[in-house]
Amino acid sequence: MTSTTTTSAAAASTTCGGSGQYELPVKDAACGVPNIKNYQSLLDNCAKPAGSRSYYHDCALWSYAIDQSVQDLTDCLYKAGVAWEDVWCTGNTNATATVTSYPTATATGTSGTKSEGASKTGDSTSSTASETGSEKNAAYSCRSQVSTKLALGILGLVVTGAMGWI
Repeated sequence: MTSTTTTSAAAASTTCGGSGQYELPVKDAACGVPNIKNYQSLLDNCAKPAGSRSYYHDCALWSYAIDQSVQDLTDCLYKAGVAWEDVWCTGNTNATATVTSYPTATATGTSGTKSEGASKTGDSTSSTASETGSEKNAAYSCRSQVSTKLALGILGLVVTGAMGWI
C-alpha cells in the first residue's frame, strides 16, 4: 500500500503545464510547443532542416530556427494549425539560430525525410557560420518579458498610490 501511494505522488509531481515548460533549454533562436496532438510532426516540418526535441518531462518540444527567422518559424506553425497560445520562442523575431550543429528529425517518417535533413546539414552549417559574425544573439524569453512588464506596471501603481496621485 505504501509503494502505491509513493508512485502516485511521483506521477503527480511530473504533470505538464508548469512554468518550466515555457523556458526553452537553449538560448539561441528557437521555438517550443506543447507535446500534444500532432504538434511534433508540425514542428519537424516547419523547422526543417532541424528536428524537434522533447524537454520538461516530455511535456514540450523545441527546435532551432535554422535558415529562417523566429518570425518565419512561428508563422509556419500557425499556418500548420498550431494554436497561437501554444507557441513560445527565444530570440528577436528576425533572429536566426547561430548554432552549426543541431538535431535532425527523429519522428516516424520516411527514410527520405531523414536523408534530406542529413544532406542539408552541411549546407546550413556553412551559411550559419557566415551569418554568425553579423547576427547579434539577443535571445530572451517572451515569458520573462511579460513578467518584467507586469512587475514594472505594478511598481508604478504602488509608487503612484503612495504619492497620492490616484
